[in-house]
Amino acid sequence: MDLHRLPRETLLQIVGYLGDSHRPSLYAFGLASKSCYISATVFIFRHIHLALRNPRELQHDVDALLEALSRTDSYRHVSTLSLKGCLDVKRPVSIHTGFDGVDPLGWWKSTLVDEPRINTLLPNTEPIHRGEFINDDEQYNDRSSKDYTAWAPIISLVKTLPSLAKLVYGCPDQFPPGLLDALHSHHPQCRLHHLKLRLQTLSWDHPDPYEMALATSPSLYSARLYYAWRDSKGVEGFSQEAMMELVAGLAPNLKEVAVVKFKPPGADRFIHGRGKRKGLTCFPPRNGKRGSLTSLSLLGTAYLLSPTLLQKWSGFTDFSCLHHLALGGEGAGWSRDHVNGVNGEVMAWMANNCSFTQLKVLRLVLERDTDATQRANYGDNAALFFTSLAPLDELSVTGPLEPKILKAILHQHGPTLEKLGLHSLEDASGDDPAQVSRHEIPMVFAKEHIQEIHTQCPVLEELAIPVKRTQSDAAEVDIYKSLARLDRLTSLFLILDCSDWRVSRDSSYSPDPSFDEDDRETWSFNVKRGDVRVGLINSAVDETLARAIWSTICQHKVGRRLESLRLWTTGGGVFGNDRQEAPSLFTSLSRSWSITRVPRDDKEVISVEELGRRAREASEKEHLEKERRWKRRQMFAHDNTTGTATMEENQGFAKKPKPSAELTDSELDAVELDTEAMRLFRRIWPRAENSKGWREDWTSFPLQI
Repeated sequence: MDLHRLPRETLLQIVGYLGDSHRPSLYAFGLASKSCYISATVFIFRHIHLALRNPRELQHDVDALLEALSRTDSYRHVSTLSLKGCLDVKRPVSIHTGFDGVDPLGWWKSTLVDEPRINTLLPNTEPIHRGEFINDDEQYNDRSSKDYTAWAPIISLVKTLPSLAKLVYGCPDQFPPGLLDALHSHHPQCRLHHLKLRLQTLSWDHPDPYEMALATSPSLYSARLYYAWRDSKGVEGFSQEAMMELVAGLAPNLKEVAVVKFKPPGADRFIHGRGKRKGLTCFPPRNGKRGSLTSLSLLGTAYLLSPTLLQKWSGFTDFSCLHHLALGGEGAGWSRDHVNGVNGEVMAWMANNCSFTQLKVLRLVLERDTDATQRANYGDNAALFFTSLAPLDELSVTGPLEPKILKAILHQHGPTLEKLGLHSLEDASGDDPAQVSRHEIPMVFAKEHIQEIHTQCPVLEELAIPVKRTQSDAAEVDIYKSLARLDRLTSLFLILDCSDWRVSRDSSYSPDPSFDEDDRETWSFNVKRGDVRVGLINSAVDETLARAIWSTICQHKVGRRLESLRLWTTGGGVFGNDRQEAPSLFTSLSRSWSITRVPRDDKEVISVEELGRRAREASEKEHLEKERRWKRRQMFAHDNTTGTATMEENQGFAKKPKPSAELTDSELDAVELDTEAMRLFRRIWPRAENSKGWREDWTSFPLQI
């Protein structure tokens, strides 16, 4: 049957599937016929994204959008409008660095993972705020310094969309008053999702009326609050307490809340006690009334090592109404930074005092107790908590895992889990003499653990799990093959763990018997040169190896086809202490990859993309520039004292063909520093002919299939 003869209901089902699974195919489908085009526009224009830059470009973008909506008669199809970016209206620049100064590129550099590609199975993480932060920045709240007329195109657009049901606001600036008025007057049922909310006037004698109007708006459905317990000037922030009040009834339709707490630099200078909360005095007492949030996320540096914070929240919202709960953050496994998670004491308290009867999605960062007695009961308390919950649909856990914890998770939730994320992680910091000795090693997932997941998770479709890299040997290949037995699995995220914590934390550990004399030489502390060499081999993950891992899994896959594979390479140079060896080498080698099957019925096609490529290239460029400056200084000094040196004569460099002033950047990059790390690198990957530098001379060790 021809496509144009299909009933409209069937066409809508087709475009709905294409819109969710492969958007390019949706556009292609719309070109097949007039009836296909009409059906496709329903989904093409369902969700509109606008990136804000400046008023002139905004007006141009909105005009182009309106023209397209008019030409396709699609005004009625728009149900969601998302706004992101910052609208520069040439207002005075605040003297403070402020939250607008968060540098996502700096975050990418530290994580080597592009933000849009972060796996949703693992706990959500925020770009860690590094700049100065002011809780009540007057510049932010001074509306006399803002030209809100620049928002007129957005306000007009909102008024022309008859079916707008959701507005997502992801801009760092204060929400425009006119836009809030437009929602109230034209779309009273539209849900506002505010992703960058800040409540800054709570320490003022008279809280800003517009800020309170926004916070208590019946349109506010979801809020992501950013705040610091104490800011860079020592001023306390009470935004979280205010949010609790809003949840309890002051914001009548607020159902989803995420609180992202961070600790700005300079806050430690102020050691005075926390003052009394101000603001919100004009609202009537709640008299014990509680809200009914369906989603609660306490992220960033939220203090979750005692039940106090959760006890407070339980007094303002009924935990039995929660469908989604996320606890913990600050790195959350994406870096070696110390995470802030839930310890055994808090899990025991939740198991005995909280009722999560409707919970379906749980994202949790765990942390071992610092008290020695509680620490001994950590595994039992974690198992108690997971078994106290009703069966979940989605679960992700980052932090200290143990076999008993995994067993409890799979026994209680395995039969219903559709998505599961596990990332074993321990505290990498040194011993604390006042508390406990840290000797734990992150749990390694072996074939038997994969088999347990296969047996107890019959409906699992998405999985995130660590795989210990072992130089691409047969044991590592067996892990990939065992993952292929998960018959319902279509999406896989593998955390390629290149660390070896046994070196520093296992008293029975001895060097690999295959180590030669050079390998047994000490690198630093109890780390041997061979340990670093093996780490470099494990961290070297190029596209060829990524494709080989994909092929190995797909060739042995049973049941449904694997549709996507993401590989995140981490842990290189980490040996169980609070440092990373040869960081520049490991960072450059540790590539991460996304492999996606392209929907086709005539042949097999996959798309391969390096994750974090922009971050890696930016980091390498920064490192290269520093390296070039250092080389030129050293070479210039050498030229002035001895003249042009030959390669044999030049101390500290592997090659120097002519005077430093005559070297181009590319020639300079080919001149290698004569360091311990580089000599070890060249032992693995000898210098290639016409080499342009070590960054282009390496390849992954192939899988031993």
